[in-house]
Amino acid sequence: MIYVSETAKYRMLTTKYCGGCGIDIASQGDPVVPWAWSFDLPERSFLEYNSGHAPQGPIPLRGFADKLPVEDFSLDFVYSSHLLEDYPEEEWNKMLTEWSRVIKPGGFLIILCPERNLWAAALAKGQTPNCSHRYEPFLGDFTRHANEIGGLIVKEERLTNLFEGDYSILFVAEKT
Repeated sequence: MIYVSETAKYRMLTTKYCGGCGIDIASQGDPVVPWAWSFDLPERSFLEYNSGHAPQGPIPLRGFADKLPVEDFSLDFVYSSHLLEDYPEEEWNKMLTEWSRVIKPGGFLIILCPERNLWAAALAKGQTPNCSHRYEPFLGDFTRHANEIGGLIVKEERLTNLFEGDYSILFVAEKT
């Protein structure tokens, strides 16, 4: 079986928001667009999280997603695919605030995550479980969190619906 990353599955939906300078948080060395900075866990934590599997490409920036090594208002986009569900929902405002901090006004926050009910259905049909998941969102959860932290205009939050068994939510917000 050939592995296709979650990012690769949805590039046709996300690339239009990835102009200019941006960062792909938890890229696993396969950034959403070639010009995005790949950011992922420190090497030891990365190998532990990925059961010893090497990244798909170089990862020049390392650290933790709740503290980006980037100046305020310096990026045109922040992209994250299938990461927030690894954190308890009560930590999402902190994460979204941090990610929003580095985006220039007019820039985009782009998030992909599995939708809770669709993910459960995929698991029931044989999808490999991910033990790192702590909370898969429902449609509308990211809009609620964006409204709570402020400074973001939601452009879209929808199910991706690209193929049978697709379980992902696409959320895009513009920084004000």
